[in-house]
Amino acid sequence: MQVKFTKDLYPKEAVLKAAHFFTDRYYMSLDADEQYYYVNIEPIDGELEKNIEKQFANEALTQSARYKVMQETKEIRELILGRALASTIIDDSDTGFVDDKNIHAEDILNSWFDENDK
Repeated sequence: MQVKFTKDLYPKEAVLKAAHFFTDRYYMSLDADEQYYYVNIEPIDGELEKNIEKQFANEALTQSARYKVMQETKEIRELILGRALASTIIDDSDTGFVDDKNIHAEDILNSWFDENDK
């Protein structure tokens, strides 16, 4: 069985994803010309379901809608991801460490009680 989809209405990605959806039950082969995408459907085992053409058309429509939403929300998803990753950047320019080459043991090995008269 062969079904065709006009390139004006269906993005290539939607037809590919719709075909992939059915690969557990059918062998799928795709082709195209200037106006249409062609999908050849052959059953792996048994016969074609009687409404496979309608099922495939519904899946292609679903994938087209998902593709459109993905395109429309691309910028906001990139902003959210960039913002999330930017908040995890650690500023290590000031580590708070003191140069320990100029520190002597007698300067730090003092009792807190002796220094604070307690």
